[in-house]
Formats: sequence, C-alpha cells, structure tokens
Amino acid sequence: MPYVRMARIIALAMLSAMPAVVNAQEGGESLETIVVTGTRISYRDLLDTPAVSITRPGDYLLLSITLVNDTRNEQQRRDEIHATIRKMIAATGSRFEIVHGDTYLTRLDAGNHKVPVEASGADKKDRPDTGSVSLHVRTAIGGAPAKAEELTRALREFVDRAERVGRTEIDVEKESALSLSRPERFRHEIIRAIADDVGKVRGVLGEGCEVAIEGLGSRIEWQRVSAAELMLYIPYTMEIRGCGNVGGEVRGS
Repeated sequence: MPYVRMARIIALAMLSAMPAVVNAQEGGESLETIVVTGTRISYRDLLDTPAVSITRPGDYLLLSITLVNDTRNEQQRRDEIHATIRKMIAATGSRFEIVHGDTYLTRLDAGNHKVPVEASGADKKDRPDTGSVSLHVRTAIGGAPAKAEELTRALREFVDRAERVGRTEIDVEKESALSLSRPERFRHEIIRAIADDVGKVRGVLGEGCEVAIEGLGSRIEWQRVSAAELMLYIPYTMEIRGCGNVGGEVRGS
C-alpha cells in the first residue's frame, strides 16, 4: 500500500477512536483498572473476537481471599478481622500488596485497613454472628508472564503463612485473577496493528481494492489467554470493495 494511503487509514482510525478515549477519561476511576478472572479463552470465545489483536501481560497477578470470623461479639469480630488484615499488611514486604474492591482496587496500608465487615451467608441471616471481608493479595508480574506459576505459588504460600487473629479464618479462591491498569493506553497500538493488516490484505487482493473500516470508536475489550496474559482488541468491521469478483464484507468481530 502506498505510504500516503496507509497514513490516511491510520489517521482516520485514530480520529474515529477519539470519542472513546474521551469517554474512558470521563468514566473515572472504574475504568482505570480492570480485573479479569478465568484461566483461558475458549475456542467459542475466540470465534467471537476480531482477527487483529495484541497480547500483553497483566500488571498484577491476584489471589482472591475471604476473611471469615464467627466470634460472638460484633465489635470483637471486627477487631479480629482488622487485626488479621493489619498483620498481613505488615508481612507483605516489597513483593506483595493487599487490595480491596472489585473493579477499582484500593491498596490497603496501616492507615486504611479497617474496611467494612459484611454479614456472611447467602441471605445474611443464616449466620448472624459471622462477618467476612473479601480482599485480594497481589504481586507485580513485571513483564515476565513465564513466571506466572511461580508467582501464583508464592501468593498461596504467603496466605498460608498469614497469622490469623482470634477466630478469623481465610478462604482462598481456586483461580487467580489478572489486573491491568489503563487498558485504553493500548488503543493506538491496536489501531496500528489493524492498519498493518489492512495493508497486507490490499497487497494480496490488489492495489485497486478499496478498504473501509468501522467500529474503531468502540472501547477496548479483552480476554484472558494465559495465566498472566490478556488479549486486547477493538471490535471492528472491514469492508473490501473494487476487487473485481473478489469483494464483500469481512468482519473483525
């Protein structure tokens, strides 16, 4: 593809993506960090993703835990859970962090470790004398996805060694999770990959082909493809015209 035409495609793609970037900024803290559970993308899920994507390691590997305490006195119950959290924070060192929240994660320290204690049980009435707190223990992946199993093992060993205060117990999820900060920072990288794919398609079908791309204003989506990596993509469609008998619409999502 001539350089000028390729540059035009990239420019148009970036212009179409601008509203989504603004929306991401206006969305606030809830879009700053994503947390992805599940271990692998299924073949059926793969069929529903576009042809062009990029794969990047997550920023953190997380292990979800729940602190449960059934001490009869409510205040003592809270105190024992909070004391357990405080001891875990003190033991994290430089390798681990204790975080609280679902979509937006807050790192806990000695000054903010007294998170709300919820009543346990499906309807929160079957165990009135039991309280719980859901947290994550996380460690930085550091751009080394090959170390995912080692990191997961280290997270579990950290939780196993954690000192429980009073009647506090710690339940650990079987599956790990990944977190990625500011996924929209990869938008232009994905768009460049799509533009490169367009150039290759036109090189195969002929320079006379006209290519139109739609959907690049959509938000970035993601799938977990390995223990420590995410596949990032933008749903789009690519329509090809003017190739003689070759033509039609090729969908990217």
